[in-house]
Amino acid sequence: MQPQQRLLNSNEQSSRKKPSSRPSTAPSNFAHVFDENALPTKRQLLDAASCVVVAENGIRVPFGDLFREQKTVVIFIRHFWCPLCQDYMFSIANTVDPQVLKQSGINLVIISNGSYNMIRSYRQIFRTPYAVYTDPSSRIYGILGMTVKAVESKAEQRRSSYVRHSRAGGIAMVIANALRVGMPVWEKAGDPTQLGGEFVLGPGMTASYAHRMRSRSSHAPIVRVLTAAGV
Repeated sequence: MQPQQRLLNSNEQSSRKKPSSRPSTAPSNFAHVFDENALPTKRQLLDAASCVVVAENGIRVPFGDLFREQKTVVIFIRHFWCPLCQDYMFSIANTVDPQVLKQSGINLVIISNGSYNMIRSYRQIFRTPYAVYTDPSSRIYGILGMTVKAVESKAEQRRSSYVRHSRAGGIAMVIANALRVGMPVWEKAGDPTQLGGEFVLGPGMTASYAHRMRSRSSHAPIVRVLTAAGV
């Protein structure tokens, strides 16, 4: 798999009301205008589905297999060391009832972009029953329209409701969590510039919800994502 090409354009200005071209992790033939909520096209879904993610046990799995047979909430976090994403993961752990998801016929998976050797201990932090995979090249992030760096200026960024820690407090939390579960600190945690998002995909090559992060702390509230999934 070829490394992703980062498309950087320092002359473009972001806007909250109008889509704007942004840096992307997509290969050059997927260069796009950033749109926070546009559903992936059929082409994007097919190309993303053909990429592979790596499971906790190191097995490579076609991304499309995660939602081919079942509606699936797919959460793309930024990287394993991100304190803001760890706060988001705690919000998932405290809000989402796995039994309710099962009764609704909906799956939920987490995607990061670091080493798969980080997955086991990362899951232990939140005691999450949900599968975690990694997209080491960030190719799927790019194909589905997620970007690097913030679309919003710092002045525009607002503190999301799931964020529980200050910057210093978040760093302290990450260190404490790493020590508690024995995170392999020598492994690659992922691209610190990568932003994530939330999607409801499947069954098959369909998408019913999409949200792409505009800043490091702009995951969509998990309740909103579940509502869009029909929970």
